[in-house]
Amino acid sequence: MQSDGVGPVAMGVGCRRDCPPGVLEALAMTTLARAGLHLDQVTLVATLAGRQHEAAITSLAQRCHCPLMALPPEALRARESAMSHVSDTTRRVHNVPGVAEAAALAAIHDHTGRQAQLLVGRQHCDRATCALAIPVATTPMAE
Repeated sequence: MQSDGVGPVAMGVGCRRDCPPGVLEALAMTTLARAGLHLDQVTLVATLAGRQHEAAITSLAQRCHCPLMALPPEALRARESAMSHVSDTTRRVHNVPGVAEAAALAAIHDHTGRQAQLLVGRQHCDRATCALAIPVATTPMAE
């Protein structure tokens, strides 16, 4: 659920198998604080398809009171040029350039039909990653 005055905000997340929910939640809170945002301002939580059943990820989406979007690998690969961090390990294991940034960017595009930009790039701890994306601002054409 998002609060008034803030456009759509996608939180992209990734985590290792069996990551404790508290670890991902703490990282999410730190990431949101970097943007001056709160959990209730997140529009949706997004991750790589196949990872959406991890307890830490489902718990975070529930805490945000927003949908959890599971995105196919090709959607994440399509966002590589907009990413600030590419992971060789993630590419080798999941065949995507990264999860958190790519998922946040792809989720905004899927949700709004607009291009996305990172609000907060990849934040990480030893077991999880998190990033925030918003739609690219459009400026009216001069007459």
